[in-house]
Amino acid sequence: MPGFIIHIAIAKQYAKKNSKEIKNLEEFIEGSIAPDYISIQNKNIKKNETHYGIWGDWTKDNQEIHLDKFLEDEKVDITTDYWKGYFIHLIVDDYFDRIYFKEEIKCAKKNQDTFYYDYDCLNSEIIKKYNIEVIEKIEKYMNQIENKPKYLEAEKIIQFIEKMSNINLEQQIEFIKQKRN
Repeated sequence: MPGFIIHIAIAKQYAKKNSKEIKNLEEFIEGSIAPDYISIQNKNIKKNETHYGIWGDWTKDNQEIHLDKFLEDEKVDITTDYWKGYFIHLIVDDYFDRIYFKEEIKCAKKNQDTFYYDYDCLNSEIIKKYNIEVIEKIEKYMNQIENKPKYLEAEKIIQFIEKMSNINLEQQIEFIKQKRN
């Protein structure tokens, strides 16, 4: 799963590319960090709830996100920028884990490790490249270390940000609905 900075960079790029769709950037970014922030803020709410799936120990278990359950949730109003941001977060997490960084994840899990150190090493470059401002409530998770990451490469992360900011949310919704039927 990507760190907060990666999620914010994707949200900013998506909003920039889809300015007619995203009316409130602040709400969209808020939604794009919500699935992780909610479970950090309230320890009684687990990631399996905020991510509509199966969550365990990242180093040992596979994670699953059920996007159809998200779309079926009666509190979700996918027409709002907040819920669009939330949805893009879930899509990004799913794609990050299952497809784009599959080999890096295998390697980190084999070493009983996570990507938190790598995120801290990459944050500075991503913050500069995408002009990300400090968000007070997650400031302590926006660490910046001048060092080389262990598993993730900056170039591949930048490619991932660009690729994910090009997704079409409407197409994703239709695809998920068709899979359900």
